[in-house]
Amino acid sequence: MKLSTIIGALRGRCPFFDSNVSGAAEFKNIPETGKMKLPAAYVIPADDNVAPQKSKTDYWQTVTEGFAVVVVLDNTRDPRGQAASYDAIDEVKKMLWSALLGMRPDENSDIVLYAGGQLLDMDRGRLYYQFDFTCDMEITDEMTRQHIELDALDEFKELGIDVDFIDPGTGPDGKIEHHTEITLNP
Repeated sequence: MKLSTIIGALRGRCPFFDSNVSGAAEFKNIPETGKMKLPAAYVIPADDNVAPQKSKTDYWQTVTEGFAVVVVLDNTRDPRGQAASYDAIDEVKKMLWSALLGMRPDENSDIVLYAGGQLLDMDRGRLYYQFDFTCDMEITDEMTRQHIELDALDEFKELGIDVDFIDPGTGPDGKIEHHTEITLNP
């Protein structure tokens, strides 16, 4: 899944962050980030989980792609970190749900679902909270090497059938008694 689509949705639908939404490369949970503009949101990739192959004749498999939105909130209003930003987490969660749930990130994906959240870190200055989301997609035959190799084969044009008729009571005798060639019309 392209996370740029998720970042765009958050920038467009969550004015709370004032477009201060970035990708994984910009996220750091370290002291040097002290000059970051808050509130901020970072979209980062998470685990992909795969289901077993569903087909015995071609390729069909479901992948549950995960991503997380890590929000960083100003926690300086309450030095104990109890009321200042932690209460805002519920409001942020509702904003993220409104922006993302039910969205289809691309044509091959199902809708975005909420998968939970957890506190990552909290100090007197900042609160880091991670919201997890998932989205199912189907890997189909058209996306595989097998499909490319089968498409490269010559077109199926002719079928030859040899028949060894069974005589009543004696079974097949190994003598080909009838041969048929079938040519398919292109």
